[in-house]
Amino acid sequence: MANHFAVESIPSNSTIFSYLKQSTDYERACRAVRTRLRQTEKLELDLLGVDVAELRESVNSIIASHGFGGWRHQGGESSTYGGFSLTYNPDHQDSPDPHVGSIGTPKNLRSEFFWNATGRHAELKHSYFDTYGFRKRTPASRQGALGRFIDSFGKRMIRSRVGIIPGDKIDTSDPAYQQGEGWHRDEPVFENLRINIPLQTDANYVFQMEGGEPYHLEVGTAYSWDTNRPHRVFARGPTKVMRIHLVLGFAPWFDYSDEADEWFPNEFFGRMHPFDMLADGYFSKHLRLRPNRLRL
Repeated sequence: MANHFAVESIPSNSTIFSYLKQSTDYERACRAVRTRLRQTEKLELDLLGVDVAELRESVNSIIASHGFGGWRHQGGESSTYGGFSLTYNPDHQDSPDPHVGSIGTPKNLRSEFFWNATGRHAELKHSYFDTYGFRKRTPASRQGALGRFIDSFGKRMIRSRVGIIPGDKIDTSDPAYQQGEGWHRDEPVFENLRINIPLQTDANYVFQMEGGEPYHLEVGTAYSWDTNRPHRVFARGPTKVMRIHLVLGFAPWFDYSDEADEWFPNEFFGRMHPFDMLADGYFSKHLRLRPNRLRL
């Protein structure tokens, strides 16, 4: 069985990852390490050797020069959530500006904010939902302290963004907002390990996993969850502060060749759970598991 998969050879009715999944023993690999996922709800990690203030200043500088877009959907753009892209797909079927390619899709309704809500796409390859299609870094992702921080990661970054909530655009007294804002699911961690890093926030901004209580994400800490479970972020009270988080996604079990434009399994495939890879420093030397902050 071939173990290198050129992007151009993948059929248009499949996302790149779906093709990788069906062309390898991915299901067996997941079963071999799945116990870790059942035991762990959330990882909290300290940021080592990272000047968060410098990182925040770098991102704010990029916002000043490039701006940011609202989450794109059929009706236009959201006024309550948006950001700018850190990765892009050079073959994206919507042909967006690279800096908003990962900020939703005009093909879906605003309520279809789900990793697998692909029904409105005639072709899945190079769509918004083609996570491994977002294989190139945007110019914004290479600027200043933000660029240097991303350079430090040892795994391939895939669909990623700086997520922004403009507090002055939100009516937090609206019951519909409080009950339903932003619920969605993302890819399984075996496909896309997400690391969430708050840079600017307010105590009113909270994260909530389905069935759990909302809690605030603190500046100075990096977080990772099983984001395939329904979850959301929202403001539980009024705030004028703009919430700015890095939402970084990485391919844990596949590496990518820029020269050949192809994906292939790496040495961790089926041998180490992505959470363990993160905790053991295989994603970044700047992230260290915080003692006694592992929720079981």
